Amino acid sequence: MTTEQKRTFWQNHIDCWQGSGQSQTAYCKQHGLKLANFGYWRTRLSKAQRSHKFIPVDLEPNVQARVSLPNGIRLEVPVHTLAGVLPLLSRAALEDS
Repeated sequence: MTTEQKRTFWQNHIDCWQGSGQSQTAYCKQHGLKLANFGYWRTRLSKAQRSHKFIPVDLEPNVQARVSLPNGIRLEVPVHTLAGVLPLLSRAALEDS
């Protein structure tokens, strides 16, 4: 199973569990899942969702943008370059985690 298939598999189970009203232990027993694996993927997918949310804004092209990352890196660049820079920063952040 590829990593993407695993993500989909576990996200589906997490979504079903959240709507089930069951404890994690009961849900995992009912579906033949290991509780430790369930907890690992629940944490992993939760972190991924929180760390990749960008809010679109309209700014003048010559405006400077300041970006501060959780690891302490600060970047100041013209707004028009952010579209090229942010995906690189996002990949670097994932590699660090």
